[in-house]
Amino acid sequence: MILPVPHLHSVRPYAPGRSVESVQAELGLLDVVKLASNENPLGPSQHAVAVASSYLAHAHVYNDGGMALRQRLALHHDVDPSQIIVGNGSDALIHQVMRTFLQPGHHAVSSEGGFVSFQIAVAGVGGSAVLTPMRADYRFDVEAIAQAAADRCSIVYIPNPNNPTGTYLTTNELTWLLDTLPPNVLVVVDEAYHEYASYLRPDDYPNSIAFEHPNVLTLRTFSKAYGLAALRIGYAVGATNVVQWLERTKLPFDPNGVACAAAQAALDDVVHVATTVQTNARALAFLTKHVQDLGFIASDSVANFVMIDTDSVEAATALHSQLLHQGIITRPLLGFGLPTCLRISTGTDADTERVAAALSVLSHQRVSL
Repeated sequence: MILPVPHLHSVRPYAPGRSVESVQAELGLLDVVKLASNENPLGPSQHAVAVASSYLAHAHVYNDGGMALRQRLALHHDVDPSQIIVGNGSDALIHQVMRTFLQPGHHAVSSEGGFVSFQIAVAGVGGSAVLTPMRADYRFDVEAIAQAAADRCSIVYIPNPNNPTGTYLTTNELTWLLDTLPPNVLVVVDEAYHEYASYLRPDDYPNSIAFEHPNVLTLRTFSKAYGLAALRIGYAVGATNVVQWLERTKLPFDPNGVACAAAQAALDDVVHVATTVQTNARALAFLTKHVQDLGFIASDSVANFVMIDTDSVEAATALHSQLLHQGIITRPLLGFGLPTCLRISTGTDADTERVAAALSVLSHQRVSL
């Protein structure tokens, strides 16, 4: 019998959300909308699609390992290319960070109710994750995180804004945390939803790339606002003496050339990104108010989704099932440690109206919530 290394027994694989095709086949529905994985409902930039398509003619040649994209991103963020590394989505970079910097006998710290990939990545290298309690308003407790990281901690992981709650640390809170943590603790700030949050909260949402703390590593992705989720392309920005070690654990020629070409083109299409964040702002405001008016508890999200707390596992399961039977795929959050909650991504204006109408019907039918 072939056996894995012992610590893999504690690793739970990530369970992706349901696909449109699987729901159509199971329930016999033709009109199904997926509002479960925080994807861009407007799709990718057509400029990025054209560039990616043309790059396929060079698919027989190894690409440059993301070097041209690093240089383009360096211009975009006004940093040196040596401060940037690209990867197969920010998810892959989280795993790479754990392989590179989580010291034996040390732990990594984050919060309960945070992005589940953090725990999977820590367990995948045989490490220990410490999760501090989440506050009652679904926000991270910076004082609890600082206390947990005071001893034998290699990494602190802060998804900002957080998935699946959509809540965020303010500039003052993140600054306090960085000033309080030991300088030998790597602080990974995952800003996958940066474009949405910075538009919605320009006054106090932080841009961690601009911070001068040398122990900060910022993650960004092209999967959300840029609409390139299927191409798996993300990047990290940090001090050169941190990024150089990630270079040593990076696979040759990753990410793939099509993704890198598309990402460069997507950066140039500022109109598409602006339209995306404006569409999201409109949908998020409407959907949040609507679910609250119906009596649901909703987190104060600044991402591209709303999190509903139904106050019981049974109610969350019922709500998910009822919406599914109406052709609306949402995301139950049992795997995120929030079993009473449901996450609903924002969509097009039509998608938003559809899910709002469905929620109204379920509320009026007095579904057990």
